[in-house]
Amino acid sequence: MKGRLLCSLVLYLNCASVLWATGPFENLDFEQATIEPAPVGGWTFPADPAEAFPGWTVGGPGTGVSYNDLSIGGTAIDLMGPEFPNFAGYNPLQGSYSVLLQYFDIGGGPPTLSQTGVIPVGTKSINFLIAADKADAALTLNGVNIPLNPISGGRLAGDISSFAGGVAQITFSTTTGKGGSGDWLYFDDVQFSPDAIPEPGSLNLLTIGVLGLAFWHLAHRRAA
Repeated sequence: MKGRLLCSLVLYLNCASVLWATGPFENLDFEQATIEPAPVGGWTFPADPAEAFPGWTVGGPGTGVSYNDLSIGGTAIDLMGPEFPNFAGYNPLQGSYSVLLQYFDIGGGPPTLSQTGVIPVGTKSINFLIAADKADAALTLNGVNIPLNPISGGRLAGDISSFAGGVAQITFSTTTGKGGSGDWLYFDDVQFSPDAIPEPGSLNLLTIGVLGLAFWHLAHRRAA
């Protein structure tokens, strides 16, 4: 009995020390960039990942990092920021900085942007802002793929309730399979939420219910 209590105490202390040492996520809105501002119409390539994305780790085979620039065929992660309009012609999704992931399906693998931290206790979902025409998002936590669903406000969200209160590595990447057209993700403002996201089936049922009610009212008015 004492042995089991001692093991439990050691396990608890080890978990507590890991949580304390890891700390919360940072720079989830990408506003902490320390890179030297480029002039209007200017750009920086290559850019220092530590200055462009403090707290984050850039990955992916051959991934280039730029500021206010676009890749013309290579895997890249681009920080878009002041002054606007920048050379790439991108406006921020919110604040001053947003992030573009570019992958052209030319072998190797997509770019990744990762960070390890503590998922807040009580978290049920994660969501982030996207550009509607550049929403090829892939998200994993500790290597586990997180299915994403659109929610209001131009955002994608995924259920991460099983990770709440623990240490996890979140990794943003792009989907693959579009061939020459490429797979791009322009995103910003990552948030952890205590709210659950609606199941796709629930959304479909709600839509069907609303449409059915509208048709019923239309038929009723015509009959009258």
